[in-house]
This record gives sequence, C-alpha cells and structure tokens, in this order.
Amino acid sequence: MELQLFGINHKTSNISEREKFIINESNQILLDNHLKKLFKNDLDSFFGISTCNRTEIYIVGKAEISKKVFKETTKILKIKDISKDSFYFLSNHDALVHMCKVASGIDSQVLGEQEIFGQFKAALKNARQHNILKSKLSYLSDKVIEISKKARSQTGIGLNSLSVSGLALSLIKNIFENPENQNVLIVGAGSLAQNIIENLYKKGIHNIKSVNRTPKIIKLENGLEVISTSLESLHDELKISDIVISSSSSEIPLIGKGSIENALYVRKNKPILLIDLGVPRNIEEEIRNIEQAYLYSIDDIEKITQENYGQRSIEAEKAMNLIVIEAKEALESFSSKTSKDKIKIQL
Repeated sequence: MELQLFGINHKTSNISEREKFIINESNQILLDNHLKKLFKNDLDSFFGISTCNRTEIYIVGKAEISKKVFKETTKILKIKDISKDSFYFLSNHDALVHMCKVASGIDSQVLGEQEIFGQFKAALKNARQHNILKSKLSYLSDKVIEISKKARSQTGIGLNSLSVSGLALSLIKNIFENPENQNVLIVGAGSLAQNIIENLYKKGIHNIKSVNRTPKIIKLENGLEVISTSLESLHDELKISDIVISSSSSEIPLIGKGSIENALYVRKNKPILLIDLGVPRNIEEEIRNIEQAYLYSIDDIEKITQENYGQRSIEAEKAMNLIVIEAKEALESFSSKTSKDKIKIQL
C-alpha cells in the first residue's frame, strides 16, 4: 500500500475546466461505495478536496491504483471535456510533499494564503464523519496538518498572509475611491462569505446585505450579525447593489445576463462590480460583454495584486525545504508502523 493522488489545479487548467470536476459530500459518498465494491482490498481508502484553486483525490492503495481510480472517477462523476493533460498524478514522497504544499498555502494561486489550511482540515473531517477514511490515510493526513503547521509557524510564509477574501477587498479598494459608500451584496453564507463580510466591516464598509439558499444568521467576530435573506430576493437586491461578491456552492449560475441587464436598467446604467469566487462559477460569463458590468472571476483576482510576492517567495522556499525533510521522516515512520502492523497480523 502506498500514498497516491491525482488532481487538477490552477497551474494545469483554467476555471472553465476546474468547475467541471468538483468533489462534494454527496458524490464522494457515491464514489466511495463504487470504489470499495470494485477494488476491494486493493484500495485502503481515499478522500477528496475541492477549492477555488483545485480538486484533488488522495489515496492509499496498491501501487499504480490511482490511474484506475481516476478512470472510475471520471465515469461516476461524468467528467467530460477536460484534457487528461490537465491532470497530474503523484505517489509516495512526491504525493506527501504535494499535500503539505497544498495545506500550507505554498501551492495556492495566492502564494501563502491561509484559507486552504482550514479547507483541508474540513475535507478531512468530512471524510472521517462519513467513515470514508481508514487508519493509514488518516495517519498520513494528520502528518500533513502537523507538517503544514510547522511550515507556517517556522517560516514567514504565514506572516501578513493573503486570502481570497482579502484579495477581493483589495480589488474593491482599487476600483472605488470611497468603498464605504457603496452597497455590497454577498451571495452565499459559508465560511468564505463570512470572511469577506468580516474583512469588509474591518475596513469600514458596512452597507452589506446577504442572500443565501435559506435565510441564515452570519455571526461576526465583533458580536455583530448579518441576516441573509433567501435567494428569492436576489434579483431585487441586484438593483440596489454596487458590488456583488458571490461564493455560493451552487452547481449552476445564480446570476444570469438577463438579471444584470434588468438591474442596470433600473439603476439607470450605474456601474456594478461583480466578483465571482464560486467554483463552479455563480455568475454567467456572458455578463463580461455588458457595458457598465465589471465581472472578475477567481482566476482574475489573483492577477490584481502581488503585494510582497518577492518576500513570500523566499519564505515559501524555506517552507518547501522543511516540508521535503519532514515528509521523508513521516513516510519512514509510516513504513515502520505498517511493517509492525503486518508482523502483528502474522503472529
């Protein structure tokens, strides 16, 4: 049994490809049932993660099984129109190093961003809750968290770290001279939406409304609350919103070209900024063709600011060196542990 992975990310593909390959709670359970029946003892366990930058599946199984799992995954999830060249396959030390790079933020589109660490832990927790994860992959995944923490604490990669929500705020500040005077609409009510709202509040931007599939109370650090309304109010809210930031997990676009054209008509063509952080995308791409509507996707956001990139690159190299050494030790420990378990079974 060895550690393997395959995936697709911002380095190998664009958002139009990444949004076609998403691992969520329901399809991961479906995939788990299928793979266990098909591969039996050749596959120990797996789990997947999907973020705005990537979708990856981590595996402990028989050597080279990742290629077979990939083939079955594309069938079950009906993945089409993505070139196989967009996917990468790694095993053993390379796989563990990559997982640590992902969790620590040094493989992110925004170098050093901190949100991925929480997303990795959440994906791991979800796999455990659904009994998808077994002891071997669980052990290695815990090592990933341990090594990633060390990489961020013992190097400067985590200092003044950026985030997707922080970059969205930077874009707003670049475009609007007085962003505190603008009406902001947040679509979605997950952890990213909450981070965005908290960042906006800290910068004095308080004219914020939220819409979500179901009404939800979003509690902020300062004790304030933002109460989201249902999606039924979305089109009405667009008419009075100067800035729209969307981070919903919807599988289909929530904001279409027609709704923006209608909103601009009511607004008498007052411009509207739309920031789409959803993968799959929440806002139709065709909106880019509308005058007075300015749409930015997650791939556009990263290009807006490269603040302190040089220093972060230096710290990322330090973190990488630490990860390579720690990953080697972790795999040696894993091999030793696995060998002892085999001896116990034989006895």
